[in-house]
Amino acid sequence: MCVRSLIEEASVHLPHRGTLWVATYRDPSGRQLWRTTGSRDRKTALALANRWEAEAKRRRAAQGALPRKPTIRVRPGSGEREAGLLSQQEVASLLHLSVRTVRETERSAFRKLRAALRDFWREYETGEVKEAALPTPGAWALNRAEIAAVYGLTRRPFERQALRKLLALTQGVGP
Repeated sequence: MCVRSLIEEASVHLPHRGTLWVATYRDPSGRQLWRTTGSRDRKTALALANRWEAEAKRRRAAQGALPRKPTIRVRPGSGEREAGLLSQQEVASLLHLSVRTVRETERSAFRKLRAALRDFWREYETGEVKEAALPTPGAWALNRAEIAAVYGLTRRPFERQALRKLLALTQGVGP
């Protein structure tokens, strides 16, 4: 028996000191859901839970494949690595943070970006979008003294490697 089939199966539980059965099943988005059946009979409650699970499964099938969660992780051998992008570990090293903090910051940034894109789309649909002048990449350029100062802050070879990648991306300086 496949593990996935066990996960998608509905079940019922009688809570401690409870008299009504509670169903556990996966909703249309795939999250586990607990819902009271309102029944004191286990067989009736299980039949209801299986019906809810079947309906949720039909909805999931009708939705098709869900889009993958956005990610900016760079894995070995990936196209992102070939383009010179930084991994979470490299970002954490540059910023003197933990990898977990970088991951949580990514998640928060994507949440904010989704909200900003939703607002932008509403403005675009109503024709209220105003184009703003973006700063040119030259405005972010560092001179040799600034680059040397930043290199002076690195402590380990791994940090220097990550910094070289970052400078290549932002300054056009070869790694």
